[in-house]
Amino acid sequence: MSSPESGPKFRVTICGAGIGGLVLAITVGKYDPSIPIDLYEAHDSLDTTGVGIAISKKTYDILIDLGMLDEFKHIFTHDPELSRGPMLRRSDIREGGYPWFQRVSRQSPSPMVRQQMIAILERHLPASCTVHPKKRLVSYMEPEQEDTHSTSPIRLEFADGTTTTTDILIGADGIRSAVRKAMFEAASEDDGKDEADLKQYIDATFTGMIIYRTLVSAETLRKEHPENFALREMTVYVGKGRYLVAYPVAKGTMINFAAVVCDPALTGTNYEGHWMSNATRDELVEYFNDFEHDVRTLVKLCEKPSKWALHVVKPLPFCVRNRVALIGDASHAMMPYFGAGAGLAIDDAFVLGRLIAHPLTTLSRVHDALRIYEEIRLPPTRSAASFSLSTGWMYSFMAPGYYDGGRNGDDLDDSGISSYEREGMENIKQEILRRWDILDESESVLLAWANAELKLQAILGGPIAD
Repeated sequence: MSSPESGPKFRVTICGAGIGGLVLAITVGKYDPSIPIDLYEAHDSLDTTGVGIAISKKTYDILIDLGMLDEFKHIFTHDPELSRGPMLRRSDIREGGYPWFQRVSRQSPSPMVRQQMIAILERHLPASCTVHPKKRLVSYMEPEQEDTHSTSPIRLEFADGTTTTTDILIGADGIRSAVRKAMFEAASEDDGKDEADLKQYIDATFTGMIIYRTLVSAETLRKEHPENFALREMTVYVGKGRYLVAYPVAKGTMINFAAVVCDPALTGTNYEGHWMSNATRDELVEYFNDFEHDVRTLVKLCEKPSKWALHVVKPLPFCVRNRVALIGDASHAMMPYFGAGAGLAIDDAFVLGRLIAHPLTTLSRVHDALRIYEEIRLPPTRSAASFSLSTGWMYSFMAPGYYDGGRNGDDLDDSGISSYEREGMENIKQEILRRWDILDESESVLLAWANAELKLQAILGGPIAD
């Protein structure tokens, strides 16, 4: 760490005060409180929509390291040690669906309300961090690099016409990242690569899926349907072309509601209209009118749902250029089907924050530290994003090469299920379980950090900090 006489070793700017940006600021501030951090947020506050979110138990190691796990336990809906995996049901049967499978794992997610999560993170921002609301980055300009270890400042341009400079820029600004846009535009012009090839990574791609989100009062649902599965645990109600995920949040007082409608013919097309807009209950009633009673009751209780066009970022060939890096959705915006987006953003932020704050990282060698971050974090996030997208099509029985959701057959059992349906759903089940196992067995973030530190020490030399 720098001495008071020498001043800070560099300045860090983070664009985007979402989960990843906040955890990054907290991590850098903990491990080197002398580093000044500027956190720019396009909105006028750090508030966020009050829908549910879940994180895996693998994320607990980071929360412990940053001194926040006890506070998080107060907002978890269930005791983390008693949490179970989601229960999946075949539900597009009006007269009554049936259980498909449930995977119980030590890595089962812990649901909570996103607003409460953001509030905890905001309370833990270090004194070295200055938050700048209503400051939307438009672009940045790097100095002309004599070599990769140049130390000239990066110039930032904001929508309000103001400019500033920084030493390190981190894009935590989401799926429509201005940092990613500027990074790939600059790379296409300066790196001698095919311009069209690199510019394909600037804009997000429409998946052909729409998600409707809202919160439902658990008390009201209990009065309407006291046996509703969503009152007890995370439940995924699947059907041909659409499905619904519902689970308790806010200590069981609210039900998080997320309904997905899929149309593969729209994949890759330009989505007309706003990516997020207000919707009506009637839209959902029409989509889910042939689902089982649990789902129809949930839909009936939806008030003022929001409608989101689900986009993804193509797998990036890189997420670091000179002294600029991308984290979270700016680097790997993905579908919500493994509930991994928030956890991966936290992992990104922790590894990158530790590298930035490390005593061996100086301004002239920041580029090396960021490259290690890219080497450690880009492969697993790309893999998770790919799994998540294709799994969404499995939930809706629209995945190429898998069961198509058909219910016809001459060999129906006592439950009215044909061998075609039974075998097809079993194949999908086994593939989904296989993917969960791969994600569960992936390297822990603490081990990833240990490997990153070893790489940093090998490149820059010097002792490794405890």
